[in-house]
Amino acid sequence: MVAAIMSQRLAYRRLYPIGWTRLCAMVVTIALVVVFTLLSTGRAQAQTASSHDMFVDLSQLQRGHSLRSGWRFKPGDDMAWANADYSDSDWASISMPQHWPAGGYPETGQMAWYRLTLQFDMNNPAAQDRLRQLGVSLGKVMSAYEFYAGGQRVGQVGKLPPHAEANYDRELVYSIPPTAVSSEGTLVLAIRVWGGSQQSVDSWFGGFYAGDFKVGEYPQLIRAGLISTMPPLLICVLFFGFGIYHLYLYQRNRQMDSFLWFGLLTLTIALYGFMLNQWRYTLGWDFLTYEKIEFGIIYLFPALSIQLVWSLLQRPVALWLRAYQWSFVVSALVVVTIPGLEILYLTLKPWQLWSLPTLLLVLGAVFSSYRAGNGEARTLIVGVVIFALASLNDFSIDLLGVDTPRLLVYGFVAIALFMAVSVANRFNIMLAHLEEEVDQRTADLQEANELLARAASVDPLTGLLNRRGFTDAADAEVQRFFRSGRDFSIVLADVDNFKGLNDKYGHACGDHILCGLANMLTHRSRDVDRVARWGGEEFIMLLPETDAAGAVTLSESLRAAVEIKLFPFGKERLHITLTFGVATFRKGESLEACIARADAALYRGKDKGRNLVELNSDQVLTVVG
Repeated sequence: MVAAIMSQRLAYRRLYPIGWTRLCAMVVTIALVVVFTLLSTGRAQAQTASSHDMFVDLSQLQRGHSLRSGWRFKPGDDMAWANADYSDSDWASISMPQHWPAGGYPETGQMAWYRLTLQFDMNNPAAQDRLRQLGVSLGKVMSAYEFYAGGQRVGQVGKLPPHAEANYDRELVYSIPPTAVSSEGTLVLAIRVWGGSQQSVDSWFGGFYAGDFKVGEYPQLIRAGLISTMPPLLICVLFFGFGIYHLYLYQRNRQMDSFLWFGLLTLTIALYGFMLNQWRYTLGWDFLTYEKIEFGIIYLFPALSIQLVWSLLQRPVALWLRAYQWSFVVSALVVVTIPGLEILYLTLKPWQLWSLPTLLLVLGAVFSSYRAGNGEARTLIVGVVIFALASLNDFSIDLLGVDTPRLLVYGFVAIALFMAVSVANRFNIMLAHLEEEVDQRTADLQEANELLARAASVDPLTGLLNRRGFTDAADAEVQRFFRSGRDFSIVLADVDNFKGLNDKYGHACGDHILCGLANMLTHRSRDVDRVARWGGEEFIMLLPETDAAGAVTLSESLRAAVEIKLFPFGKERLHITLTFGVATFRKGESLEACIARADAALYRGKDKGRNLVELNSDQVLTVVG
C-alpha cells in the first residue's frame, strides 16, 4: 500500500520548497539583519573582512545563529581551499541545504568545497569566554565530507576517496577550537564534500540536502539536537508498544489474525522510524547495516499492508495477489543480502513503479467492500484515500520532478490512525459476541454460583458466616476504615469447658449448644454487625463503627446474658459461660494482626479464670462477670 514510503526518505534528501510562511520568515530575518547592520558601529563594520562575510553577534550565540545563507561553493578538490586566508570571492554563492544538479560534477570526481566566513564582535567583553564554547551544527550530505575550521580539520562524516565510505544521514555538532578564530574575530569554515559514486549521484544527487546549519554555544546546540530528535523517537516507542500489545492479543487469541498483521506492521514502522532518527547511531553499527535494515523494511511494507487490509476486510487473498506480495518479500531479501549500497541505487525507482499498483488494489478493495456494507471499509476508506493522495503527491516529486511539498507523513499518520481504529472495531465486535455468550452462560450458572458461594461462606451447622465469609466481610470493612477513618472492633468468644460438655453429653448436645449460642449472638447484635463461627466452639464478631469501649460494653452484655441462660437438652438444663477477647482495629495493621490481638486477649481471659471480657489495647482493661 505504501509504495511511496521511500519518498519520506527522499524528503530528507531533497530541499523542501520554501513555502510562504518560511519565505516571510526569511524576509523578516533579512530585514532585521539589515537594520542591525545599519545601526552597528563603524568599528563593527570595519571588522567585516569582505562583502560576503557573515557578522555574528556573540550575545546571540546561546540561541544559535543560522548558517543557511552566505556560503561559497566550487566544484573541484584542492586542499589549499581549507586555508583560512584563501580568497573565495570568485566562488558561486549558495544557501544551505541545496543538493547538486542531476549528474553532479563527474569532471571533478564528484568532489566540491563549501566555504563560509564568519565575523565575530571581539569588542564584546565576554568574547573570549563565548568563543571557548563555540560550536557548529551541520546537516546531512550525500555522501561524505570533511569539516575544517580556521584551516584546522575538525571532523568528518563518512570517508572521502580514495577510501570512500558513504554516510548520508548523519547530523553532527562540532566543537570549534578557539585557535580557529583569528585575533580579529574571523572564522573561516570549509567543507570538503564527496557526492558519492557516479551511480549514486545519477540515481539520487550529491551535496547537502537537509538538516540544521547553525553556529552557537556547543552545549546549547547539543541540547537542541537532542530535543529535536526526541518527539520522533517517542513516536517510534509508541508504535513499538502498539505492535507488542497487538501481538500479545493475537497470542491470546489466534483467531484475531488482523491483530497479528497490525502488530507486525507497527513494529516495522517503529523500526523504520528509528532508522531515520539520529538516535540509531547510539547502537554503534556501521552505516551500511542501518541502510540495509531501512530499505529492507521499506521494500517489505507493501506486502504487510496488503495482508493487513485484506484481513481487516475479511477477504481471501487470491493466488495472483499472494504472488505480488511475495515479490516484495523477495525484493526486501535482495536489497538486504546483496553487499554494498549500489543495489539500493539500482532498485529504488523500479521498486516505486512496481509498488504503485498497491494503491489501486487497496483502494479498489476498500471501495468494493464499502459498497457491500462492510463496516471496516467505512472506517478505512477515509484513511486510505488520504494516504493514496499523499503517496501520489510524493511519487510525482520523485518520479516526475514536480515541485510540491511533501505530504506522505500526513498520509501515513492518517492510514495508521484509521487502521488502528479498524483493528479496535474488530476487537470490540469480537468482545460483543463474546459478551453475549458469557451473558448467556452467566444467566444459566448464576443460581448455581450463588448456591456455591453461599456454601463456601456459610457454616452448615449454625447458619452463620464461616471463616472465609467473615474474612471477606472484614476485608471490606478494612477498606471502608481506610476511606472514612471510622473505628471498628473484632470480638472473639469461646465457650468455656466445651470439651467437658461434649464428653459428658455427646456431640449432639455440643452442636445444640452452638446453634443456640449462634442464634443468641445474632439476635443480640446490630444488623450491621457480622457474627461468624470461627472454628470449633469459637465465635467471632465484626462491629463496624465501634470503638473499644463500645465493643467491651456489647461483649459484657452478651457475656451476662449467656451466663444466666439455661440451654435445654432433653431433660437437662445446661449452664454455660463465654470468655471474650476484644481488639479495635489500628491504623497501619492488617486484619490478621487485629484478630491475633483479639485472640491473645481471649486467652488471657481464659488464664484469668474464664467468663470475662478481656480488651487488648495499650492499657489492658478487664471486665469480670
